[in-house]
Amino acid sequence: MGEGREAAVSHTLTCDRKEYVFCALVYVLPVVCRMTLLRYRLSRGLLIVFEGIDGSGKTTQVGLLNERLQRAGYDVVCLKEPTDGPWGQKLRQLAQHGRQQVSPVTELTWFLQDRREDVEHNIQPALARGQLVLLDRYYFSTIAYQGALQFDPEEIRARNEAFAPTPDLLFLLDVTPELGLQRVQKRGEPSHFERLDYLKQVAAIFATMQFPYLRRINTSAERTVVQEHIWQHVATLLASTIQAAPIAVQEDTA
Repeated sequence: MGEGREAAVSHTLTCDRKEYVFCALVYVLPVVCRMTLLRYRLSRGLLIVFEGIDGSGKTTQVGLLNERLQRAGYDVVCLKEPTDGPWGQKLRQLAQHGRQQVSPVTELTWFLQDRREDVEHNIQPALARGQLVLLDRYYFSTIAYQGALQFDPEEIRARNEAFAPTPDLLFLLDVTPELGLQRVQKRGEPSHFERLDYLKQVAAIFATMQFPYLRRINTSAERTVVQEHIWQHVATLLASTIQAAPIAVQEDTA
């Protein structure tokens, strides 16, 4: 076909055993092609949080879920805590070099400051835009890890929920401290927080958590099997918040 002409192109998008057939108009230009893609619009923003001890597979499962949601046409934002902001960088230094002269009270304050900035600048704006937020660690980690340092878990929860939105789904990825530590050591990323005795205390606090939005997932299985268990819960949540039809979005590709 010649330059500047338009052609109707039929695409089939397959996701979760369902096929969606749609037509897009493609304008053939010398440099840029304009394509019409489908994007699902949620009736409200959603917050899905992944928690668990070190080595439980949080980052892996966030990545897999993000890819699946993106392929299905959802507008996804991936975040992690501690953040890359100034307070988060202080916390990462603690993990790498140890607490040294930093007191547990100061460390908890840094977590709260980092999360306040994350909520204000990242989480709340994304939810207000109707996006789906995937969060790798949240205040439940603070409850468990700082609780293992003899802070009151309920007080930590109350201080966080005074400004941080509760999640729509909380996945608590279960793995034994021994297996979690083995995974961490295998990937060669040692942390001063990753000691077996400490992880056992953290895991014990995670085990006591009971929330209506919490789903416990055993992550000792193959990662794809774990992802299928996660997807079942996510699909149920999406079914209750997705609008009737996807919207068309114009994207330019070079």
